[in-house]
Amino acid sequence: MKLAAAVDVYLMYRRAMGQRFDSPSVALRAFSRRYGNRSLQGITSSEVKQFLDVPQTGPATWRRKYGVLRDFFVYCRCRGKVNAVPMPLAAPKYTQTFVPYIYSRRELRLLLDAVPRCQRRSTCRTSEITLRALLLFLYGTGMRMGEALRLRLVDVDLDRAVITIRGTKFYKSRLVPLGADVVQVLQRYLATPGRWNQHYRPLFQSRQHKRLGHSTVDANFRRLCILAGVRRSDTSSRQPRLHDLRHTFAVHRLTEWYKTGANVQLLLPALSTYLGHVDLHSTQCYLTMTPELLAEANRRFQDYVYGGRHEQ
Repeated sequence: MKLAAAVDVYLMYRRAMGQRFDSPSVALRAFSRRYGNRSLQGITSSEVKQFLDVPQTGPATWRRKYGVLRDFFVYCRCRGKVNAVPMPLAAPKYTQTFVPYIYSRRELRLLLDAVPRCQRRSTCRTSEITLRALLLFLYGTGMRMGEALRLRLVDVDLDRAVITIRGTKFYKSRLVPLGADVVQVLQRYLATPGRWNQHYRPLFQSRQHKRLGHSTVDANFRRLCILAGVRRSDTSSRQPRLHDLRHTFAVHRLTEWYKTGANVQLLLPALSTYLGHVDLHSTQCYLTMTPELLAEANRRFQDYVYGGRHEQ
């Protein structure tokens, strides 16, 4: 059996299981383009490693592709298509040095204040009102940008203050309750003159009433950060990202819980579920320590040690 044919069968199988499988299919298609005419049985571990070790491939991307190919060959072995799984022995070990950017409340205000200057041209696909609503929505819900951009009007129930997210990152749906402030933001946004509010329309629309694309929103946000003067002061090569609003939501929520004396350990699983994570470890990656969070955690520890306020 040729590798290309095996990849086609595997992709059909995964999608028949109800999975979108978009990102893994990109890696498998690239692997198929490289070795597709070869016999599946003849693929060697050194060839797999050559595919994984292409220049400018970061450790995280390497490990992701490694997992995709491993699962593919395990599937083939279970069905008798190959005698062994031709994978390199192990993925390279690396230390994660990237730290997400946590926006201060002052920086969030600077970003919102700069929106009119950023979107003043009528040729911008994203209007000022839409970009502002999207920023407030992402910060107020901690939602992934892709989830927010895929929302349709039918997914939004402002009377019950809840949003339905369908087919998320892990191929499941979930309900996301909304705070009163977020509900007000959406109510004002949906009342904007000229919007097309049919139930099948996207929640966040371009000026042409189409769904906004990732690249368009990312380009707008990069321009917005420059106008607002929001940038990293450390040596990181990555400037503040739109996705960092999700990290900021988690950190600010945790900080508020510490300030109010809430039982953080008890509430962390709720935060994990709200964010759509499959386990607490995924949530811990978002809880970057900031001076404010560190101060609140230290105050809680002192309260505990010296007999102050501490809820069990």
